Amino acid sequence: MFDRVKNNLRINSLSRRLRVAFTSIILLLIFSGAMSLLELERVSHDTEEILMASKSNVDIAGEMIAALNEQNDAMIYMAVVGDERESRRVQCLNSIEHLRLATESACERMSTTENAVAADSLRMQAERINQMANDYLDKRVHLHILETEATDSITPFNTQIWYADQYKVQYMNMSRHITKYMTGTNSTLGPEVNNLSHTARRAVTPVFISLLVMLVVVIMFYYFLRIYYLNPVLRINRSLGDYLTYKMPFDEGMEARDELKTLRDHIARLISKLN
Repeated sequence: MFDRVKNNLRINSLSRRLRVAFTSIILLLIFSGAMSLLELERVSHDTEEILMASKSNVDIAGEMIAALNEQNDAMIYMAVVGDERESRRVQCLNSIEHLRLATESACERMSTTENAVAADSLRMQAERINQMANDYLDKRVHLHILETEATDSITPFNTQIWYADQYKVQYMNMSRHITKYMTGTNSTLGPEVNNLSHTARRAVTPVFISLLVMLVVVIMFYYFLRIYYLNPVLRINRSLGDYLTYKMPFDEGMEARDELKTLRDHIARLISKLN
């Protein structure tokens, strides 16, 4: 039973062996190329996601900085310079809303990462500085100044001092929180970059393995080609040349297989008929 299966699986033709060998190499190349293309597509997709996430984080941080600076400019004009025009109040109100929206977007992104605690701190700091700006617009700061002057007439206290001692401190704190947000979101991209590096290695690995396998296949192919094709052809040619030149007997016992064996037998029969 085993011998029958073995005979059915045996390839008894040199041309078929060559066809199978070349087909195997082509299939191996196609397989390795397909695997590499899939991994490279994954690398491209992951790279695009990382770049988009980084760009989005930078854009949100830029929006927070722009809104914070706009609010700070309005507060300087109103509290320090004394410009209480309606346009300054509108500028301050707009900056409060922009800062709130940008901070909420940043906190939503941070809440899904390991920086959830930093998100709460950023939100609280934004609410704190926005509340101070609203207190100034609603005249609660002015009322506090009047109350302080009534109870302590010696220590000077006005809107300029309020800005320098209270608002500017919160402004600097908010700036530091925004900087922490930028560095924190960039640090969360570290594992994704490492995964991208591993994916890139996986994309190259099939090609490298295929090259090694193809090298082994080519060496084996050369060995079998020399044993089963080149050496028999050289022996047949030499034996036939000796017969034609020196009338030496044709070597019918030389080892050959498949089509070369048939060729050897045909030449031997032809010579026997000529003799």
